[in-house]
Amino acid sequence: MPASQQPFLGEQAVDGTRWRTPSMRRAAKGVLGVTSLGAAFFAGMAFGPTLQSQNLGPAPQALAAERLPQAKSNLYDISGAVGLVAVDENRTAKKAAEAAAALYDLEVTLTDPFAMIDEDNLRNLLALQGLPTSFDTRTEWLGCALFVVDQGQCGDCWAGSALNTLGDRSCIHLQADRTPMNLSRGGAYGAGAAERLFQVSGRCVGLGSMMLAHQHGCLRQLEFPSPQHLVSCGNSNITKRPTYNHPPEGSGYHGQSLYPDGSGCNGGEAWDAWRFFYHEGATTMDGTQQAGCTPYTSGLCSGADVNNNGCRTCAAFDSCADTGTKPDPVRVSSFGWIMEEDLPPRENNDTHLPRPASQRKAMDRQVKKMQVEMIANGPLQVCLDDYANFIQFFNEHPSGIFNSTDGSPNIGGHCIELVGWGIDRSSGLPFWTFKNSWGPKWANSGFGRFLRGADLCGVESDVWAGCPYGSSCRLTAGVVHNESWVPGSSDPVIGHRRHASSALRPSRAWPGGREVELTREQLSHGTVAPLVVEAVRLATGDEALTKQEALARANRVWSRSARGLRVRVEVEGVKEHVVGHRHAEGHVSFA
Repeated sequence: MPASQQPFLGEQAVDGTRWRTPSMRRAAKGVLGVTSLGAAFFAGMAFGPTLQSQNLGPAPQALAAERLPQAKSNLYDISGAVGLVAVDENRTAKKAAEAAAALYDLEVTLTDPFAMIDEDNLRNLLALQGLPTSFDTRTEWLGCALFVVDQGQCGDCWAGSALNTLGDRSCIHLQADRTPMNLSRGGAYGAGAAERLFQVSGRCVGLGSMMLAHQHGCLRQLEFPSPQHLVSCGNSNITKRPTYNHPPEGSGYHGQSLYPDGSGCNGGEAWDAWRFFYHEGATTMDGTQQAGCTPYTSGLCSGADVNNNGCRTCAAFDSCADTGTKPDPVRVSSFGWIMEEDLPPRENNDTHLPRPASQRKAMDRQVKKMQVEMIANGPLQVCLDDYANFIQFFNEHPSGIFNSTDGSPNIGGHCIELVGWGIDRSSGLPFWTFKNSWGPKWANSGFGRFLRGADLCGVESDVWAGCPYGSSCRLTAGVVHNESWVPGSSDPVIGHRRHASSALRPSRAWPGGREVELTREQLSHGTVAPLVVEAVRLATGDEALTKQEALARANRVWSRSARGLRVRVEVEGVKEHVVGHRHAEGHVSFA
């Protein structure tokens, strides 16, 4: 059920009894609408089910009533009337109508649209019972989260998924002219005629019918944040002073790289991506990814990225390729991770298993924090372990829910964007809806579903979010802020938490696109062995080699997630390594 359609009171009265007749329920809701509690109710309708009023007795509450901003005088103040039941229906209907009229300008009366969701104490949010069973960014904020970045042959999923998330959050919280969308939750379920930044229909760049007798609409051009600037400049090679938000004195910054884990097409970490957005921002490309201010060229970087920069140096990003003008980067004003302190780090390569039952309560809190942040501000970036059956599963079952690694080996790290959640009606499995960075032809137009709540592959252990600069976005209290930490500093505490159950560090390092070496057992697995065997035959020029002979000739094998499964094979007696690639579409190539 969509967020705005969730019942607020349902059948439960404020004092714990049930409203027995429709007229009694209407009476209660009518009175509720015109009291100071009514302001919280209508704001709650805009915020979705994450908001409840303090006056709901013993029921869990999302925020303190005193935090509700004061409304204008046209919102009547009839305190203490919520418990009334025997109210004349005519009076109730009149008051409800007056309250509905007040809703028209309720949004502009809120001094801070996110005052109620930006709660320092998340305990009440974690006790919520009213989160929707299903939620989807694409329908919550119409026009957003539909463009899918295609990383191409570059192992930069860490960057592609981060740009997917930043672009979609910018669409939610910013208008096309970069001014804030000053509506609760970015104006979910429509925002009048407002043009959103990076909406899938594109921005108006000219007259639709150009020089014809009658002008019809706009000529539109899709634009979206490009991964190129991040891939080329957000790496360990770069030590220049940041453009924005220079680290303060005493922060431990002495001119070292702020992005030590960024390695271009050789993989990277989510926190380097978000730190880059904080200090530099992201420039844009058009819908083809090959034009616009900063075209994405690293998708063609299929060979060795020896300089860890996506096969392009960090230069010439100070002017747009299409206009020659200075870029207007999309930045973040805040960013951080979501991690529950009572969830131990998953350091033993055991993510093919769900977390044990002893961690169930902590997992429930972790998932709820993720849901609250998503429902308030939009999609999340997550990084996880990639297993060899992932590609095969979605090629065979594009609409399926990935729920098992089937004993296949861990082939490296991968990063994706979570855009929603739900429960499958057929199987009953809870799932996340995610957007990959493998283009719109993969799975279901670039989207898939992943098991929710078990931390399979670590999907709920490395979670990142940020707020676009210049917007009204405010991170919820479950997000541990990371803006002030400087890599390489002596300070071991790398985050500022606002909730006691939040961990000061993510669960572990999950480098997306990073190469890992396979064991003999792993390279012999049925999902990997065919690539290794063909690579050995190609390297030796001996097509007559049996499977076992070919596997025996493979001295060492490395794998990575790079828009599919890529293996690099060292063959006995052969100087050059051979690379085999099972692409996202299912075909295989060798080089």
